[in-house]
Amino acid sequence: MNKKEKFLKGFDGDYKEVAVSVTVPNCPESETIINPKANFEGKKQYYDKAYNDDLELNTFNQIKITGYEFR
Repeated sequence: MNKKEKFLKGFDGDYKEVAVSVTVPNCPESETIINPKANFEGKKQYYDKAYNDDLELNTFNQIKITGYEFR
């Protein structure tokens, strides 16, 4: 199972939210995006389409998911 598959599998779990850390060029620290359970279906589709197997944005690979926590 690759990084993206592991990440996307979390959206199928019984969690209340997910926190996703993303690196952005020219920013000294990662950004953290928090999405509630109600957004999981749409976000799972978005991440599947927009990010490659190494969790890099397809259109600009300097933007990367560096961590996530389902809680």
